[in-house]
Amino acid sequence: MRNSSTTFVVALAVAAALACAQPARAQTVHLSYSGNSGQNIPFWVTYDSGMFKKYGLNTDLVLISGGLTNIQAVMANEIRFSYLGAASPIQAAVQGADIVILATVYGLMPYGLITGSGIRSAADLKGKRAAVSRIGGIEEVAIRAAIEKLGLGPKDVTFIQAGPDALRIAAVESGSVSAAAVAPPALFTAAARGLHIMADLGALGIKYPTSVIAARRATVAQDRATAKRFLMALIEGLHIFKQKKDYAMQVTAKYTKQNDPQILSQTYDYFAKNVPAMPFTDPSVIEAGLAATEKPGAKSAKDLYDNSLLQELEREGFSQKIAKEVR
Repeated sequence: MRNSSTTFVVALAVAAALACAQPARAQTVHLSYSGNSGQNIPFWVTYDSGMFKKYGLNTDLVLISGGLTNIQAVMANEIRFSYLGAASPIQAAVQGADIVILATVYGLMPYGLITGSGIRSAADLKGKRAAVSRIGGIEEVAIRAAIEKLGLGPKDVTFIQAGPDALRIAAVESGSVSAAAVAPPALFTAAARGLHIMADLGALGIKYPTSVIAARRATVAQDRATAKRFLMALIEGLHIFKQKKDYAMQVTAKYTKQNDPQILSQTYDYFAKNVPAMPFTDPSVIEAGLAATEKPGAKSAKDLYDNSLLQELEREGFSQKIAKEVR
């Protein structure tokens, strides 16, 4: 009996040693993004280049249209990390949801206000209809910012929910709406089709958290190691995006179905100059997003984001190491 016990213990020890010797299985992590505009390109590049797998994360990436739907999926633990505009995560956090912003990949408003025939001045827009993908989404924020710059008030335009870029452009062309907000590559497509760009918010340098990583704060606290590996993959993906234009254009064509080389090149150039190597969240950018919520005074910007993992990676020299490797 004693010999049997000894044999069993030895067998367990051998089994444990063999298990440790096996390569760790990649952890499955569900990711989402919220649209097909050009600000998503760095995230697409990160995913398609295999960066998440490189850092031990077996991921799947799904398109979930609309910020609110993404946040609902995150809160239901169906999505671990979501790449989206900050309007929905900020609004959810203001209302008490357990949501935190871990990174900001694009902190400017990249939208252009396009108009159809007969609309050549701000005065022409007064009392007209403007198309957005979803009421309360980032395009509505963009149009409100644009018309404010043009001297109009928020009640001077009526917002109509019209779906994705192609449908909004078609609505402007048909005259069913007078204006819409679109980001590259759709912005350059609209211009090529003869629509007028009344205001380019990107050229104006208007700060806004257009592309952030949102997650449940409790999930990050429980498993910081996975969140850190996710951010390591993202950082390397940003370096690849910034260094490899041709590859980024190929990825853009895959996700947007846009095959015009000039539009793909214009889109890359538009975003690449403002995508950071380290996606720290700037408090002033979050303040801009917070100001657009229904209750802007309910939370302070510092309550909405967490740069601690990125700061840890910066102290470790991670970005500098990756910059030397990605050429």
